[in-house]
Amino acid sequence: MTEPEENSKFYLSMAPAGRGERRVALAAVLVSVALFLALAPFAKLPLAKVPAFIGAYQSLLVLLDLITAALLLGQYVALRLPGLLALACGYFFTAAMALFHALTFPGLIAPSGLLGAGPQSTAWLYMFWHAGFPLLAIVYTLLKGEPTPVRRDGAAWPILTGLAFACLAAAGLGELATGGQDLLPAIMQADGYTATMAGVVFSVWALSVAALAVLWRRRPHSLLDLWLMVTLCAWIIDIALSAMLNAGRFDLGFYAGRIYGLCASSFVLVVLLTEHAALYRKRAAVRRRVRGERVLTEDISR
Repeated sequence: MTEPEENSKFYLSMAPAGRGERRVALAAVLVSVALFLALAPFAKLPLAKVPAFIGAYQSLLVLLDLITAALLLGQYVALRLPGLLALACGYFFTAAMALFHALTFPGLIAPSGLLGAGPQSTAWLYMFWHAGFPLLAIVYTLLKGEPTPVRRDGAAWPILTGLAFACLAAAGLGELATGGQDLLPAIMQADGYTATMAGVVFSVWALSVAALAVLWRRRPHSLLDLWLMVTLCAWIIDIALSAMLNAGRFDLGFYAGRIYGLCASSFVLVVLLTEHAALYRKRAAVRRRVRGERVLTEDISR
């Protein structure tokens, strides 16, 4: 990766992806694909029902997405790239939908889920949730531009507008999945998925593949672009295991898909935190060196 200037601020969204970062990202994708190929034949294997796993998974997912959204908003405040705002809202949207999904999951909080929900509502919320993020990733990719730092207080209205839109979209889709079930085709039945479910799942999966392809064509790739592509790869595998290859809830595909979902929510956040920590260490080393040189100069002058 290109060494940052000692007095500059690091922005993951602008730093070019170097050869080393590309190798690490490729390794992450290859490991993810290898594990998927090993798990896919056994996706329908029934496992023990652990409802507490869903609560822990959803809570951690919401936390990771909110932290990532906050860090991306911080970079938007400094750079004013509209794509960063769109992506931050995408993470905020996924956090809101994950929360809705947890509230409506049968047996987690209430026997049939809150908000008058049931298996049908939960399944549709999962579909809306997994379609929204790749859509906003495509928006991020299409909204290119040069950084234009301006006063920080000028970012408030775009951020509030973007977050309000994400909240309204999540609330509207949540209401549609719970209160408007009659408006949606049935995708769940007593013994599993309906025929309609296959088309819905494939459409959501294809949308994620399209987002990955659009992002791949974006040149040059920044570190954020690179790890967002890794995120989308894990997202695609999550959908395949959780909603395409498995037989229903609490089988191997169900659990494995959720773990891939956590990985998808972690990649960008881990790189953000890692790169910032590395930069701060370099800055601390520079300050120590400058302080030592200053002390030495003062001693010589005496």
